[in-house]
Amino acid sequence: MKNLNLLFLISIICFHSCGELETVIDIDIPPHESVLVLNGRLDTDTNVQVLVSSSVGAFDNSNPSMVNDANVILFENGVEIETLTLDTDNTYEMYLNDGNWRNDIYIDMNYYISNYVPKKDKTYKIEVKHPNFNDINASTYIPDDILIYNLVIDSTSNNDKINFEFSFNDEANIENYYSISLKVSCSKVFEDEYGYFDEYNYGGRVEMNSNDPSFPSNSFDFLDGGYRFQGERAVFNDALFNGQEKRISVDVLTEEFKYSQCDTIKFIFSTFSDESYRYYNSLAEQRVSGGLDIFGGEVVPVFTNINNGLGVLLSKNAQEFNIKP
Repeated sequence: MKNLNLLFLISIICFHSCGELETVIDIDIPPHESVLVLNGRLDTDTNVQVLVSSSVGAFDNSNPSMVNDANVILFENGVEIETLTLDTDNTYEMYLNDGNWRNDIYIDMNYYISNYVPKKDKTYKIEVKHPNFNDINASTYIPDDILIYNLVIDSTSNNDKINFEFSFNDEANIENYYSISLKVSCSKVFEDEYGYFDEYNYGGRVEMNSNDPSFPSNSFDFLDGGYRFQGERAVFNDALFNGQEKRISVDVLTEEFKYSQCDTIKFIFSTFSDESYRYYNSLAEQRVSGGLDIFGGEVVPVFTNINNGLGVLLSKNAQEFNIKP
């Protein structure tokens, strides 16, 4: 058992003098019972990979560690697919954030892997068993593909930006979750101040700008007639268009590149499971309020769908739509 001393300062307001009364309260904290921790994300474009570790208590001095001798079983729609194997050929250093920025702590971890690639419109469950822990399990559903249509590209009416618009149909009667990003591969030749010609190349995500009400509002530029969303990736749900046709419009500013200077332009349009959306939202909320002390605000727990344990099992269906070529 551990004792935690909490100091409460009670200000007593009086007519002639003010003082502070200190009260010390001893609280018994039961010892932490370590549980299995499962973390993984199932994608339709890669094989199954998950991490298994064990938990430590909030007031323990020890760090979490991987569990390398667990029995990890994959199920698809309730049917056992196979038992995952530990990938001992590849070890990864996982950064541990203990709240002290002065400490750089890393834990060596190995994935439990399978050559099996998850499929769309399927439900997957992973069970983890170990003689020293209670069994844990988690399930996640990978959504079906989304068809986009009526794609319109405007790269000429405004020299400062390119506008992309497209539509898709949202499935009715269920809550759907999406993310969208834009990747490009561009190059241009320019003459420097000394008269030499050089080539500048860029590949990767670019910033999107939008006033779509379904996108998160993360910019105050709209107060000056600008955009309410600016970022390389927008995550949103169908609360405003459930079961309807949805029209997406995003602008890309052309300070760096023009449309003609890009060889490849493609949208990455992903559909998330409910677990994934709830996890990312709760994680973002916790990071925003994580710097508050015990009296600074309400504690924000990070979502977990692990039964009898900790961690999270996520899934997504990522599709690439080539705009150019």
